[in-house]
Amino acid sequence: MLLGGDPVSGYILAVAGAVLLSAVFSVLLPGGKTGPFLKGISRLFVFAVLVAPLVSLLTGQKPVFDLPDVKEDSGYLVQCARLLSEQDGEEIARYLGEEFSLPAVAETERSAEEGFPVIKIEVKVHADGITGEEAHIDMTGRVKAALARKYHCEEGLVEVKWED
Repeated sequence: MLLGGDPVSGYILAVAGAVLLSAVFSVLLPGGKTGPFLKGISRLFVFAVLVAPLVSLLTGQKPVFDLPDVKEDSGYLVQCARLLSEQDGEEIARYLGEEFSLPAVAETERSAEEGFPVIKIEVKVHADGITGEEAHIDMTGRVKAALARKYHCEEGLVEVKWED
């Protein structure tokens, strides 16, 4: 990773930046008497960037191109997980209506970890006159399996409730 705080990657980024900056500078320079002088200065700048690690190594100082560690923004990740959970609820309700012709309301919960995995899916299906959980066992299993497959989670994380 280029921004991991490694002095070598910082050095590589600095050299690449100096060379690119020098190339852009050379293209934009005038062709008169000052052109060669300014090109010489840009070459001196690239040389200084190349030699800088040797100077810090000889003097025993901290590396010149040491990048700071990049930390994750956990508040942002939690907000993203919440927004994804809201979108999932709407998508599940639409999916169940199209695929199974079931009027439903769904809520999901996602973790703020890498990939935002699903922690819980709770579906409330409007039963329209059919009562009792036993009357819906087959459909409950089909809905659980479909949602677990669609959201890459275990069927145990999917809860289906039937309401009148």
